[in-house]
Amino acid sequence: MENKISNEYIENVINKLEKFFGVKEEISSKELFSLMKNGKVKKSMKMIAQQLDLPIDINIVNVPSDYRTQSGDNQFHSTHLARVSQHGSGSEGITAQVNIPGNLPFFGSTALNGYPINVKISKNCTEHPVVFSMVMAHELSHVLLHSLRHAEKDNEFYTDIVAMMLGFQTIFQNGRKIITTKEEHGFMSTTIRTTTTTYGYLSDEQFNFAKNKINLIFKKNRGREKFLLKEVEKFKKALSKYNITFFRFSKFIEYLSKNRSENISVDDGKKIMMFFQPGYNGDFKSSIKQNVQKINKVETFCKELFHYTDQNLNQMINYTRELETETRDLKNKLTSLRQDVRMLKKHIRFTYRIKVFSVKFGRD
Repeated sequence: MENKISNEYIENVINKLEKFFGVKEEISSKELFSLMKNGKVKKSMKMIAQQLDLPIDINIVNVPSDYRTQSGDNQFHSTHLARVSQHGSGSEGITAQVNIPGNLPFFGSTALNGYPINVKISKNCTEHPVVFSMVMAHELSHVLLHSLRHAEKDNEFYTDIVAMMLGFQTIFQNGRKIITTKEEHGFMSTTIRTTTTTYGYLSDEQFNFAKNKINLIFKKNRGREKFLLKEVEKFKKALSKYNITFFRFSKFIEYLSKNRSENISVDDGKKIMMFFQPGYNGDFKSSIKQNVQKINKVETFCKELFHYTDQNLNQMINYTRELETETRDLKNKLTSLRQDVRMLKKHIRFTYRIKVFSVKFGRD
């Protein structure tokens, strides 16, 4: 059974969802599957919900593996995601039915925190953790869309793509198919029958098209982040040189405060007097401290960046521009400070100069 949607339709959906949701880095499948294998199914579903930013509580009801919702029962949003089977109808199917109440609180409201969502799952759910994760990611993406009152909240294609864009792309790729083999013994021969059960609503071609489009979005966003981190490194390098130069400047001022020089020119003397004014060094130290705080803030932002939303992308652009400007300013200040150090160096005893230039940082 093939659907009739086009690649153009899928691309349009992805473009709309990128503006609405952005894209998220992948969920930790290792941690997720470990929870399932250890029987912590509820915790695994909670982890999937958290990846979707759903602060809900999940109540589990176990049902037989061959469970189906009765005709006319519209309490549950969906019944069975085993949509395509090479031989018959998905006997290895996994059932995950999510009750989406009509009064589901709005996304972002405090009423959604701990809101109970009832889920019926089949007993064989943990036999195929990656498939179960895929099914639950799809079903809880419906909850997300319903909580947002999204116009396409019941659209299965939208829902699959939402889950892929919010951190379940690899799980969808690995969980789309279950291949099982069964030996059938006849009077004279044995037949090995292979059954392939496919989950999800996109065909293989459509899935690959969507995956490639989403990967291009990640590539673009990660490229922006990489560029920002390069600006961070440029700024850190300039700041390191500034710190070294300020260290030498401070040591030379400290030396001159204790050792008078008889050969200071009038111009040099005026400058040196300015260096001894109250608060002069404090301005340098304050500037260094602010720059360190700035770098820490940007690095923390990048370290914690796993959701590329419009807001975060704009923040990356702003940080990049700020760092470009501040790096130029810092380099100009460094040039001026180095000139002051060269002037002071003329009035410092040679052995002390060698000592200062050798401390930790080596020579310029």
